[in-house]
Amino acid sequence: KNDQLNIFRRKVPATSEFFFQKLCNSLDSLYGFVTYYNSKKDIEKILRDKVSLEIKNDSFYNIWVSDMAELSKLFCKFLGDDKISFWVGTRRGCKRYHVDMVPFRLLVTYAGQGTEVLPDCAANRNAFCEGKANEEILRDKSALKFINKWDVAVFRGGEDGILHRTPDSALTNSSSVLMRLDNSFFLKDLIKINNFA
Repeated sequence: KNDQLNIFRRKVPATSEFFFQKLCNSLDSLYGFVTYYNSKKDIEKILRDKVSLEIKNDSFYNIWVSDMAELSKLFCKFLGDDKISFWVGTRRGCKRYHVDMVPFRLLVTYAGQGTEVLPDCAANRNAFCEGKANEEILRDKSALKFINKWDVAVFRGGEDGILHRTPDSALTNSSSVLMRLDNSFFLKDLIKINNFA
């Protein structure tokens, strides 16, 4: 489809809030490759040395990891690839409205306020292209939308993608947990850039 954004609504599990409050204190920013056939093992390996034993022993830990693994498999199928780039963390720093320069991106906010979305009808795309500040890009504040916790959002990337950013509430505190999935080239390119930096 040619949609800029598709959101799949999901219920927030009743027992999740306390788990993510504990997790936020120990999680920073983790990334790696996740494969279709070993998605859960790959994610467990990424988290292994970065998440405390107390968190791992929480009954909700397995529910959370299984959810990320299942979504990773679905995203692999969606992209027609057997490997994707995986990122999960509490540090969200996209203050300015932007579009993702990737073919597609999947986001799930597990805790905290979800991504802020600015529909084209309420945006000044010329101001965005000219590198102007958010205040000049935003034409109609009442049109802003926020993706709900646990909802699955798939963004189409590229210059015609929908403008979005990290909400202010997620910039000012670390009680937010976001998972981001991209195609495998995203992480490969990031590693190359970091190696040359």
